[in-house]
Amino acid sequence: MKNLLEGTVKGIYDELIAKTPGACNCATCETDVLAYVLNKTKPRYSGGTDTGMALLALDLQKDQTRAQLAVVVLDAIQRIASNPRHPPR
Repeated sequence: MKNLLEGTVKGIYDELIAKTPGACNCATCETDVLAYVLNKTKPRYSGGTDTGMALLALDLQKDQTRAQLAVVVLDAIQRIASNPRHPPR
């Protein structure tokens, strides 16, 4: 069983972090952002069947789904950047 949202969120994070000035992209902040997003969104689990995984993967590639996730990811990046778990760099 796997939450297929993890890979999609990571991909969106990688796209947005490069375009967000002032945001830290260290491993700690990245993990915090991904955890925040995954806790704020509905998980998309697949039981391992090829059909189930294909349908979920297709849904996660829709523009509307990616746009909704991008909003949550950007919010998480801004929240974590304003209150990182490490001293300022």
